[in-house]
Amino acid sequence: MKNTEIFNGDIVKVLLPIASDGYDYIVPEKLSVSVGDFVKVPLRNKEEIGVVFSKNVGPLDYDISKVRPILSKLESYHLSENQIEFIKKVADYNLTFLGNVLKMVMGFDELFSDVRPRKKIVNYIPSYESPILSDEQKNASEILSTKLFKGFSVSLLDGITGSGKTEVYFNVINEVLKNPDAQVLIMLPEISLTGQFLSKFQQRFGIQPVLWHSGITKAQRRDNWKAVINGEAKVIVGTRSSLFLPYNNLQLLVLDEEHDSSYKQEDGVIYQGRDMAVLKASVDKIPIILASATPSIETINNVNLGKYSCVKLTSRFGVAIMPDVELIDMKQNKPPKESWGRAWLSSVLVKQIQEKLENKEQIMLYINRRGYAPLVLCNSCGNRLQCPNCNVYLTAHSKDETICCCHHCGYSMRLPVKCDKCGAENPWALCGPGIERIEEEVKNRFPDAKIETISSDIITSQTRLNEIIRKISDNEVDIIIGTQILVKGHHFPNLTLVGVVDGDMSFSSSDLRANENTFQLLTQVSGRAGRDVKKGKVVIQTYNPENSVMQAIKNNDRDSFVKQELEDRKISLMPPFAKLAGVIISSRKKDLLEKFCYMLKQRMPIGIDGIQFYGPIDSPLSYLKNNYRKRFLIVVDKKIKIQDVIKKWLLNVNIPSWIKLKVDVDPYNFM
Repeated sequence: MKNTEIFNGDIVKVLLPIASDGYDYIVPEKLSVSVGDFVKVPLRNKEEIGVVFSKNVGPLDYDISKVRPILSKLESYHLSENQIEFIKKVADYNLTFLGNVLKMVMGFDELFSDVRPRKKIVNYIPSYESPILSDEQKNASEILSTKLFKGFSVSLLDGITGSGKTEVYFNVINEVLKNPDAQVLIMLPEISLTGQFLSKFQQRFGIQPVLWHSGITKAQRRDNWKAVINGEAKVIVGTRSSLFLPYNNLQLLVLDEEHDSSYKQEDGVIYQGRDMAVLKASVDKIPIILASATPSIETINNVNLGKYSCVKLTSRFGVAIMPDVELIDMKQNKPPKESWGRAWLSSVLVKQIQEKLENKEQIMLYINRRGYAPLVLCNSCGNRLQCPNCNVYLTAHSKDETICCCHHCGYSMRLPVKCDKCGAENPWALCGPGIERIEEEVKNRFPDAKIETISSDIITSQTRLNEIIRKISDNEVDIIIGTQILVKGHHFPNLTLVGVVDGDMSFSSSDLRANENTFQLLTQVSGRAGRDVKKGKVVIQTYNPENSVMQAIKNNDRDSFVKQELEDRKISLMPPFAKLAGVIISSRKKDLLEKFCYMLKQRMPIGIDGIQFYGPIDSPLSYLKNNYRKRFLIVVDKKIKIQDVIKKWLLNVNIPSWIKLKVDVDPYNFM
């Protein structure tokens, strides 16, 4: 599609950042616009900013005299052909309105209404401080650099934890930036990874990159967005939303921790950030590097099929070597009850923690469970405290002044004096360990140790997290207790022992990727140990040490795990050997929800080769935020475009105002 000028009198389609596919407007006399221009248009009784998306060339089925004119054109900004094409393809793939994707591109509502002076972004001046790379790193960097400026390609940078993947792609980025007009996007799965990453970036390049994530201020978002579209911003570091920024001349895309489930957007426009990043690279005809120590099964399968190339880093950088992994069978090593209460750390792990403390080495204890206890139970009748807005049990926080919280809707309450089922007074048992309970045990066992506990409940600002990470790096902390926020991307030279409190936790997930997620998570957390001169040790507490996933982690045998996982997926016809889509229907009115789902079931196209419909069934979280929820699942052969199947099924379906229907292509969350 050429961005040719459209002169006065033409009717054009203007896309607005709302749930629509655009509206027709007439270009007034003396105003010339082209596809991609930002324009101001009337909408109902307001004025809105939108983008000219196409010229209307088809027959019109309405009175042309009622078409309203474009009010004005914003001269400073323009979306490229590639950006327009990307919006179309994202909307088509994820079955959403074009306007919903444009809203992500435009960043936020106040973008054009804020007229304050814009902070100038300092242009990047190449001053790269090249590190000393191993022969393996040099080879990887050279291979990846050969793909620059040659069109679309996907490369997996597959390196074990601590192998120096970041330094490799920094080297490649430096080659890109020798072109003064080029831009580079580095995507990270979470804001929490940016602290050490930014320090390393500044050390290498002598300048901070431009940031894009939910933690920056509105003023920063405004300045950074405009620097990106104007080409001033040369290196952009951001989370999944940074993918939709209107780049002026993007020449390389790097997706770090490509396997991470945080790249999956579950609200608003539902999309998989990794897959949309590959789509972005294909539209822009540029290379993309996917980096990971534990690549996703889908990515490995694409490497096996020859769709992606692969560069491997098999050794840790310098003298560091992979840690030993020990599995503790908790059936044989049950922690005894102590004077201060129930214990959760085995005697084997406690002994090793003590040894590391005596040697002045650091320990990390990992449990991916927020709060004090995940379940509050009445000892008299067995009643479990449940959220009134969701069918989930409340989590106890802060034992001394117990607050019970729902981690889905935010509901909270103080622990009641009486059980509302049997009337027993103060009957509550706090069941299971959360991160606060592990902190309590560690403080009782090691009262002289300097302890930091990190979870999203406790650390509420990036500044505070960065300060704690600095303290850990400077050896001002002995024991770190953390959730998933700490297991990715961090480098602590004196950390030599990692203890996983509950290695079996991820297996209870309803996700088809439960085994994969467990393997990735435990491998990543294990990779925090022994990343410098001192060798590391990993202790995983499990009730199922003979499990194949546990054995693969213990033996550092990813290949056997991946082979078995691919075989299992192929037999069960699951991704990457089939395409999935979920349709989630919710309503506050249970009876009307059931009638609507029954109607949809009657319209299912059945008996078609390569297409299977399942449902409707109650979602595992069948009542969430005061809404009843049901799900359909569609499984199709990879040769069939699943979006066409869903469009045909839902064609002409009238969705009442009291029904919410969401389509999730390539679902990750089955709750």
